Amino acid sequence: MSYIALATDRYDEVVEFYGQQLGFPIVDEWDRPTARGLRFDLGGMRLEILDNQREKSPLKLGAPADRVHLVVEVDDIEKARDGIGIEAPLPQSTSWGACLFQVRDPDGVPVTFLQWTAAQSQSRKQIRGLLTSGASKGQYFTQIDWARRQFIEKLGIDPSPGTVNLTVDGPESMSVWDEIKSTPGVRIDNPNNGPNDCGARCYPVSIDGRLEAAIVLPEVAGYLTNRIELIAPVRVRDALGVSDGDSLFLEVRSA
Repeated sequence: MSYIALATDRYDEVVEFYGQQLGFPIVDEWDRPTARGLRFDLGGMRLEILDNQREKSPLKLGAPADRVHLVVEVDDIEKARDGIGIEAPLPQSTSWGACLFQVRDPDGVPVTFLQWTAAQSQSRKQIRGLLTSGASKGQYFTQIDWARRQFIEKLGIDPSPGTVNLTVDGPESMSVWDEIKSTPGVRIDNPNNGPNDCGARCYPVSIDGRLEAAIVLPEVAGYLTNRIELIAPVRVRDALGVSDGDSLFLEVRSA
């Protein structure tokens, strides 16, 4: 079974958080002179906690910020919130078909408890893409008055300058992207005939379940079939702490 490993300098506090406060069961544990750790079962996913101070060659740990993000899917969000031993915010419904709340462990790692709503969970479409640098043309397009106005009116997004570029990763994701492109989407109409002006179709998405955004598909000849451009109200790289080559998951939702 696959698992996620977290190294920490606050081992006892982190173990108490996941074991005592969140209530996840321990399925494996070891304690040696040069290694101490254990694994929790997060409902089918394993989480490994490593005592960095016990390691023979301790890691230089940076702030995790939001680069590491644990998501625990549950059947009953209220029951999950009531079942943990710490105060948690009230669950919030999202526009992309989920109800969730988030807490953080002693190192600041976000742990999101998420319940998919029945109506949305059966129709979720997910695309995996690799972050890549673009040609910087998106910065021009997103700030054109007529385009920006339509992004705000039709999508509810006042875009941060520029677009985020992904390369679709894998045949399954490509199949989903081909299916999405065959639908009308939300039209961004071009009122001009200039050489740098074009219309587009847009598809609302969430990025990694954390950030509302939209795919922008320019209506231009020769556009790469495996390219996806995204707009968001914030700089995605900064907000999610990602860089070229990192994977992002797009959850496509209804407009």
